[in-house]
Amino acid sequence: MVSSSGPLSRRGILRAGMAATGAAALGSWSGRASAAPVTIRYATGGGIGPNEIETIVFLDYLKQNVLPNYGKAYTLDMTFTRGTPEAATLLASGQADLGTLSSAVFATVMAKNAIPEGITIISDNYQDGYSGYATNSYFVLEDSPIKTIADLKGKKIGINAFGSAVDLVLRVVLKKNGLDPRRDVQIVEIAFPNIGPAIREKRIDCGCLVIPFLPSEVAKGGLRSVFTSGDAFGPASVIFQVGRNNFIKENEAAVRAYLADFVAGQAWFYDPANRTKAIELIADFTKSPKAVLESYFATSRDYYRDPNGCVPASSVQKPIDAMVEEKLIDKRVDAAKYINLGLLPKPCAL
Repeated sequence: MVSSSGPLSRRGILRAGMAATGAAALGSWSGRASAAPVTIRYATGGGIGPNEIETIVFLDYLKQNVLPNYGKAYTLDMTFTRGTPEAATLLASGQADLGTLSSAVFATVMAKNAIPEGITIISDNYQDGYSGYATNSYFVLEDSPIKTIADLKGKKIGINAFGSAVDLVLRVVLKKNGLDPRRDVQIVEIAFPNIGPAIREKRIDCGCLVIPFLPSEVAKGGLRSVFTSGDAFGPASVIFQVGRNNFIKENEAAVRAYLADFVAGQAWFYDPANRTKAIELIADFTKSPKAVLESYFATSRDYYRDPNGCVPASSVQKPIDAMVEEKLIDKRVDAAKYINLGLLPKPCAL
């Protein structure tokens, strides 16, 4: 069976689109107090907080009470996309300056030169399969006859978007187990919030659940995990923040200020002193039950997030190498050449 959409391509992208504190950044802006703040257009990768933590770091409460640079050095215009392929489209067409990309989309963009000016990885978002922390998982109904990956042959599997991180994991795991993603299964696109209901209503046989939907669906019962992202390539950087090279060059101070606030905002959410307010904000934004959020957010049942926004090149490289091995891209992309962690407020010891 064949998916209804092909892999991400340069032509498709271009056509479709045409403490961790801000002290250092504040200092860099002290001589520009009268300058108008730079508007940063940000494209999310299809998730919402706490999955993509930048979506909660820049909630109004934090803008007003936690983030020292917001409204001074920069402002943020955030576009919520369906997935990282759409974020790549917005970056390629010049409709976004920064954004969240998956390793799969990043590698495809770079291999195909889909963004001629180039992009650079500037910060972590979360790392999946990290020992002792949560991992994205592919679920079936508890009473499903699907017990192993081989049992998925002939079944319908739901992901958020073709070319996304979860799509890559699925294709790699299927191939490792002797299944052809194009012929042996049917892969369909379903928005993350709807994957759990789609499994329960038997519209799909298997689907990928990510935070914040994973703990909510697991709490309801009746589902069983068949495999996880870790089964594809172990611990890896699933999504991270990138910027268009020209924008970074022309607005480096604003990007530094943004990243300083991102790190400070993440630290605020992880501070136990702020937990009650943090859970309240996330529950209101995501419409997730507070009890469910309390059960996992900022604990070992959540994703691993580097406190300083650091992202190891090796953790980005693993999924890229898997793509080359599985012939999903035709040449290797050296992730280390496209990472600049020097824009973060603290040095990264990786």
